[in-house]
Amino acid sequence: MADGSRIRELRTRRGLLQRELAEMAGVTESAVRNYELGLRTPRPQHLEALARALGVAPAALADYGVETARDAIEVLFRLEESFGARPEADADGARVAVDPAAPGAQKLDAAVRAWAAMRARRDSGEISEEEYLDWKRGFTGR
Repeated sequence: MADGSRIRELRTRRGLLQRELAEMAGVTESAVRNYELGLRTPRPQHLEALARALGVAPAALADYGVETARDAIEVLFRLEESFGARPEADADGARVAVDPAAPGAQKLDAAVRAWAAMRARRDSGEISEEEYLDWKRGFTGR
């Protein structure tokens, strides 16, 4: 399910009117308005068209419903099952690591390394917060 606030945020950050996004995605202006207001959910093909028009991965528009720590830990449990994510803890705190022997772990490890590199560039001032957010939204992991 798409998150209308994400669609609105990305549209406005790109300086697009609802009408312009609608034209680019091949939907009506009222459809974009209703998606942004949360009154309608885009069909999969429309979600993909909106993502293409906004220059992001379709997953960047999704609402994953992670609102609590319990929701977040459930996501981590699923990452453990699918990609070998695992908890690690020491005196400095807890973190999530990737078990390199797990199925799918190589791709997840590469994606997390790319994320770490971009975050370091943001933290050093090499790129702006907006550039970092754009990178995250457009990341395909390929």
